[in-house]
Amino acid sequence: MKIVDVKLQLAEIPLEEPFHSTWNPANPETTLFVSLVEVITDDGIHGYGAACDSSQLLAGIWESHIRPLLIGKDISEVEAINTGLVNASLYAFRPWCVEVAVWDALGKYAKLPIYKMLGGAKSRVLAYASTGELKSPEERVQDAQRFIEEGFTMMKLRAHHDDPFEDVRIISEIKKKVGDRIKIAVDANQGWFFSGNRVVAKWDIKKAIKVARALEEIGIEWLEEPLYGYDFEGLAELRKSTSLNIAGGELNAQVHEYRELLKHGCFDIYQMDVVLSGGFLQNRKVAAMVEAENKIYTPHTWTHGMGLAAALHMAGAVSNCPFIEYCYDPPHWNYTVRDLMLTEPLAVEKDGYINVPDKPGLGVEVNHELLDRYTVLRK
Repeated sequence: MKIVDVKLQLAEIPLEEPFHSTWNPANPETTLFVSLVEVITDDGIHGYGAACDSSQLLAGIWESHIRPLLIGKDISEVEAINTGLVNASLYAFRPWCVEVAVWDALGKYAKLPIYKMLGGAKSRVLAYASTGELKSPEERVQDAQRFIEEGFTMMKLRAHHDDPFEDVRIISEIKKKVGDRIKIAVDANQGWFFSGNRVVAKWDIKKAIKVARALEEIGIEWLEEPLYGYDFEGLAELRKSTSLNIAGGELNAQVHEYRELLKHGCFDIYQMDVVLSGGFLQNRKVAAMVEAENKIYTPHTWTHGMGLAAALHMAGAVSNCPFIEYCYDPPHWNYTVRDLMLTEPLAVEKDGYINVPDKPGLGVEVNHELLDRYTVLRK
């Protein structure tokens, strides 16, 4: 089961309609960026992993760090490969899609889906509709009605105004109109920002406490990323100041950072990302650390179909993951757009649950014909 080759394919797939995100409103997204990693073993197994990387940083260290790390390794040596990727991450932005490709190959060799190799806690997970586009309050009420009809029991809205209390007012109006028919979570997206492009004012601890208490009165499920992701003391103070659940962690990386988050008591809900933050191996370790503190682990995902597939396998592997993010904001970000790189989209069932892919490995098929059409670089 030796790795004999590892390939990188970068594709830029044009979107039919631009997506105006709340987290980077100055730059509408017109392209789906895909960095596809392919791991090939000596017995002909092909494993795949993918990330969204428009910077081509991964390509820059491919020959110097990635190929030497993987070539000749047994695909079962995931711990060694993951450790090597920690070192590689010093030079390139979060190369964890490489580890995902190794797990895909390992699952195909074992003839098991990844979630069963990591624990196999459940084969279906409750999905919540995670929105992300700039829309009017009236449109959001219509979205909530649509989500209810489609079987969702929870949705996530984004706070994006300069004055966060304008967001509170809008969310309150939406909550009044939908009542208890669907739960609402709120993402402040304050864990990171685009330098020079961010139009949303940064929150400080005083503002975050006021907003959290206002949302608490409305009956929101959780407030996500209300402060910078490394403000351990601020997040801990905020959590002590409200009964509202505080969530975050999508851009924190590796077990040591999560040790600090847990030690300070920063969150009620920990949202590590398989593709952005440590791969399957470190997510599995963090999920256990979170479980030991009687908290919720649920993988963050906002990339594309393969990123969602990876998150689904992590959610299915562990017992302390009651729901999963399902990035879905029709019409410009529906599952057919998000999953362009797959031959079949990952759809939610009528009861609001989504099935974890049950074929070996990731259990999804790459749309090679589409990616080949829009490939800009190969390694």
